[in-house]
Amino acid sequence: MSCCGGNRAAQRNVYQTSSSMPSRSAAPASRSAASAKLIHFEYTGMTAISVTGPATGSTYRFDRRGARLAVHGTDAPSLLAVPGLRPVG
Repeated sequence: MSCCGGNRAAQRNVYQTSSSMPSRSAAPASRSAASAKLIHFEYTGMTAISVTGPATGSTYRFDRRGARLAVHGTDAPSLLAVPGLRPVG
């Protein structure tokens, strides 16, 4: 018996299993339609601020107090934690 014969068979199974798994890029398509909505935020701070949404990687730049931007729904929960940003209806 060779030293890696069993390991090769196990690795083949891993490759076969992983190829049948959905790719990571397919995950956003399975998110609910509600999270794809745009949520409007208003900036209440005194200076400009840029925030990067962790879900989409989009940068949202609020250039002055009272600036309003539409934010992708998947980024909105993170922006709620940023001081000076509030959702508006």
